[in-house]
Amino acid sequence: MKISKVKAALITLGLVTAAAAPAMALENQFSGSFASFYDISNFSAVGNDGSSSNFVGLKKDAPTENYFVQRARLGYTAKASEVVKLVTKFELDYSYWGNSSYTVGRNSGGALGADSVNIETKNIYLDLNFPKLVNAKIGMQGYSDAFKGIIFDADMAGILLSHEYDKASIAAGFFRFSDPNTFTIGRNTNDMFALDAKYSLTKVVKLGAAYYYFADNRTNGSTTTPSAPAIGQTADGSPIYSTATTFTTTKNPENDVKVHVVGLNLEAPVGPLTLTGFALTQFGDLSSTQKAKGYALNLGAKVPLAGGTARSEFLYVSGGKDAFYIPKSVAGAEGGGFYDAEMIMLNRDKNATTIDTAIVYDPNNFNQGLIMGSLGYDYAFTPKLSSSVNAGFAAVAKSTGKNKSDYLGTEVNVEANYAFTENVSAGVRAGYVMLGDYFKENPSFDNPYDAKLIVKYLF
Repeated sequence: MKISKVKAALITLGLVTAAAAPAMALENQFSGSFASFYDISNFSAVGNDGSSSNFVGLKKDAPTENYFVQRARLGYTAKASEVVKLVTKFELDYSYWGNSSYTVGRNSGGALGADSVNIETKNIYLDLNFPKLVNAKIGMQGYSDAFKGIIFDADMAGILLSHEYDKASIAAGFFRFSDPNTFTIGRNTNDMFALDAKYSLTKVVKLGAAYYYFADNRTNGSTTTPSAPAIGQTADGSPIYSTATTFTTTKNPENDVKVHVVGLNLEAPVGPLTLTGFALTQFGDLSSTQKAKGYALNLGAKVPLAGGTARSEFLYVSGGKDAFYIPKSVAGAEGGGFYDAEMIMLNRDKNATTIDTAIVYDPNNFNQGLIMGSLGYDYAFTPKLSSSVNAGFAAVAKSTGKNKSDYLGTEVNVEANYAFTENVSAGVRAGYVMLGDYFKENPSFDNPYDAKLIVKYLF
């Protein structure tokens, strides 16, 4: 049977329309941010790194550095319906302008010519939302603990299931932090299981409880032992063995971390005050020979004052034989910034991007723990001009006995921001730290300072 040209054209058009229908129904959502700042400082991760411990970023006769930093974040969400969407987020950084060009690697490409391959994948996850049943996030996603991020606040691959009730919410998740595939993939891994629940006791009082279980049984590689010493070496220094030499490869011990974390958190108004805080404890095994006994306490407060808002935070984290466990990636701790204190150098700076160092980088604090307090005040002069002033102190909770004092130092900082439009702003943030007697064994360390001029665009 012959088909006329008109009918054939109509059939073709129908097939094309049918094939295009799902794509046309897809809602494409784009979001992102751009931030750049000019920094003047004698405390940074660029060239002033100390030897180890809390000395990182401190130096004798530290020169004043000046540099520009740039970061862009791009988000794309493919929303098929109210039930299904794919969420992605990417990041492009120049750790500082002028660092390199025509290269391959994260944070590179800030020099003349640019043309570097530089893009980081932050998030790729499927978001399934069935309101009467469950919300499921599957894939690489951002996730933070229920204790102001002092344990973890990072991107991680896993599955997070959650459900909202009238007065409560509950979430359960599994995340795989690391699988080095040393011998068999999926066997020697670093995993976390999470449970998080919140309940509204009243319209304004919220109580939460969380449980995290960290199981790290990664091996530390393997060791190869020759049956006889080398008989010489090559030009590059590699050993040469006789043909009769045999080699024995043995697997090194596993990490054997099995740490449980249990805690409560609270948000409640008391008169004009709004109080937030938490208490948590850790138990289990840090290794085959050491028990986990870490604990932490926090109390924060906000109150309206003279047209602005006064803030305070206090944090205690155990150390020494009660060292506080924090999971780490190859880059170090993935949390613990305690940004609520609004410090620049005592804690990690919220604006630091890739150049990110601190006297207290995370609350484990080299197994010394932390005692920290801060006061702050926020005030808006106009709808476009806002300001903030902060002061804080830090000390180790358990001295290692190698320092003359437990006191790390006192920081004061100020901040001001002006909004040109709803999503474009410029600001200044500057701080100074008076080092404590903890550093008296190195009395020549300069007191650190830092000042930034910042431009941000959100879309």
